[in-house]
Amino acid sequence: MSKIVKIIVGVVLTIAVIWIALASVSKVPGPFAGAGKVTIKIGATLPLTGDIAVLGESNKNAILLAKENLKNTKYNYEFVFEDDGFNPKTAAGTANKLITIDKVSALISFGSPVGNVVSPIAENSRIVHISDFASDTNVANGAYNFLHYTPPYKDSALMVSELQKRKISKIVFFAQQDNPGAAALINAFRNDIGNSGIKVLADQKFNTGTKDFRSQIAKVKNLGAEIYVLEATTPELEILTKQLREAGIKTPVTTMEAFEFSDQLNLFEGAWYVNGADMSKEFIKMYTDKYGKTPKFGAGNGYDAVNLLVNAIEAVGDGKTVPSQAAIKDALSSVKSFDGVMGKGMSIDPNGIVVSNAVVRMIKNGAPQTIAPQD
Repeated sequence: MSKIVKIIVGVVLTIAVIWIALASVSKVPGPFAGAGKVTIKIGATLPLTGDIAVLGESNKNAILLAKENLKNTKYNYEFVFEDDGFNPKTAAGTANKLITIDKVSALISFGSPVGNVVSPIAENSRIVHISDFASDTNVANGAYNFLHYTPPYKDSALMVSELQKRKISKIVFFAQQDNPGAAALINAFRNDIGNSGIKVLADQKFNTGTKDFRSQIAKVKNLGAEIYVLEATTPELEILTKQLREAGIKTPVTTMEAFEFSDQLNLFEGAWYVNGADMSKEFIKMYTDKYGKTPKFGAGNGYDAVNLLVNAIEAVGDGKTVPSQAAIKDALSSVKSFDGVMGKGMSIDPNGIVVSNAVVRMIKNGAPQTIAPQD
């Protein structure tokens, strides 16, 4: 055999050995990320910029923390984030992009305005969708839509109880009427007051973007309200509160959930209010240790949403192929007892809602503190 032939044969044999080695390594779990596992994508459309970006970023952090804590799963999980700025029109685009381009197997959304846009898109696409922060239960309409948030009837029942406990019977509402979450809370409250003795003296409505509330404030200033109930998001919430005080009104203010949209909690110092379920102390510590700051309103729901979705996928998947959307949907619908960071033994009701309890909180030293824990 000539020297040249020997060299050629040697090179061929070397290549063959390397190819066989690489092929065998690819089939054996080891230090290679995702070795031997199918990847499932989950998309999240969140307000990562805009007025409530601090809440969106906290939700994103919680989702990533949940991913980090996944253990011994059949699948790899990849999360794709899109920024909707809490704008429903933008959210329609981000949801469609996640479904058609990123090919996600599930969607997470944040907030009633966005959730109401994402829900029909998810339903039409037969993609499982869970909103982890929405008071409007319509977000859960349809077989493929779910909601993990304290429902309005829990908030309103506790609000009525707390008003009676404090012997408050005359109230005035200021409500952001184009926000479906605020509308859902107010409608639930009106259904619950019944023969409670509580009277709504006035219902002042406004739209997102309103900056001057002085004429509406003048209309209710002398009605004798014992408390003002403010249902609005930032920045309307802060503008309204400042203009109430500028008008010389010292009447206390309260809300069902709205205060924690704000990054100016000093405006509400000493005010009590009704809020969605508390995050567990263990989750708060875990999040704080990871990110060096406490989680914001809704973060715990984002953490739970990941585990709800993953548990459903793991339950019906074989690890070799992506389970069908119908199978994932059915697995979620069948959840009867879920221990999450937002509560123990939570179940998904027939409407697709993970039911958690409301709490009474107060702003003390610029921070929210629970004064009446959930059951």
